[in-house]
Amino acid sequence: MAPLLAHSGVRVLVDHCGRPTPPAGLAQPGFQALLALGATRRAFVKLSGLVKFSHEPPPHRDTWPYVRALVDAFALDHCLWASDWPHLRASVRVDYGVLLHAVLALFPDASARRKLFWDTPRELFGFAA
Repeated sequence: MAPLLAHSGVRVLVDHCGRPTPPAGLAQPGFQALLALGATRRAFVKLSGLVKFSHEPPPHRDTWPYVRALVDAFALDHCLWASDWPHLRASVRVDYGVLLHAVLALFPDASARRKLFWDTPRELFGFAA
């Protein structure tokens, strides 16, 4: 599907960081295909759902290398943070405080957070400024 999507002309939005499998490492084929899709500049990725694919308790540090790799491949203008609310079928209670601290740790620069929380979603969804 990746080549078809990359050349279709439609904008693609991938949820939950593509749900990689952290023990499989960054080189897993599905995740590499997602990174390649990011390089096309026709796709966006939600940096979300860490609880859904993490094998660790909050703050889900085993997912952070995937978040960083996605930002490198997609660039901040094609990444957005998502809250995942409502947390359907979450195996544990999801705490927004933990999620916000993870954002601060992953993106210490305020301008990067502005892109993730405002600029990229506004552009993607056509919100008025």
